[in-house]
Amino acid sequence: MKNWFKWFVYSAVFTTSTVYANISQWSIGGAASYSPAVYKDTPSNKTVIPMIGYEGSHFFLRGFSAGYRMLPVGSPQNIVFRVVYDPRTLKPEDSDDTAIQLMDERKASILGGVSYQMITLAGMFEITAGSDLRFVHNGLYAEAAWRLPIRRRGWAVTPAIGYAYNSSRLNDHLYGVSSSEANKAQAAGYNIEEFEASWDGQYFIGLSGYMHLTPHIRVTGGIRYTNLEGEVQYSPLVESGVYTSANVGVAYVF
Repeated sequence: MKNWFKWFVYSAVFTTSTVYANISQWSIGGAASYSPAVYKDTPSNKTVIPMIGYEGSHFFLRGFSAGYRMLPVGSPQNIVFRVVYDPRTLKPEDSDDTAIQLMDERKASILGGVSYQMITLAGMFEITAGSDLRFVHNGLYAEAAWRLPIRRRGWAVTPAIGYAYNSSRLNDHLYGVSSSEANKAQAAGYNIEEFEASWDGQYFIGLSGYMHLTPHIRVTGGIRYTNLEGEVQYSPLVESGVYTSANVGVAYVF
């Protein structure tokens, strides 16, 4: 599960620094991130990733995600089409738990979706729905989020809160235990029962921000607290339903 943290990096590092970016702005740099283990006895993730970004009036590119706005950036209301690489995986060999090592690998996917955005004096409200484009799990997802960009000359911070909801197919892909996996584990002497995940979600609270050290050098950072809810937090695969991720990055802005 070495790539779990990337999901947070790609969505959080660029959230504040690009929402109101200048038109036709390119950036290139790198980000370092920490994310704790989600699956049992798997190592926490600490790594550095190269990043590239582009913000235009309609099109944007942020790391491993891309999108197109129907209306120009900054419009009070907008419809945004998105494609994002979802690197959430489980590599059983990464775990020190011998029972987890008997589970099947969870592969990465590509998610596509559409968002409705509304910018008000109270912040930006966004509702997103989408599905698996790579046909790895054919799951559906939805998310509702509120963000409040607080911008000053050369720096900004954005608190955010939201709720993400996944279909049973997506949750089963990430947290489920099939009958064949359970039988294999029980044959090896482990008390792991079949686990079928239902439609459930997770709350999240985040804070991201950026600061320009010079007109072209920008430092970004963020922290995000996530709390799994419902049955998925009781999956035999899950180490903890509560975890906090953090990142920091630096980029050169053209």
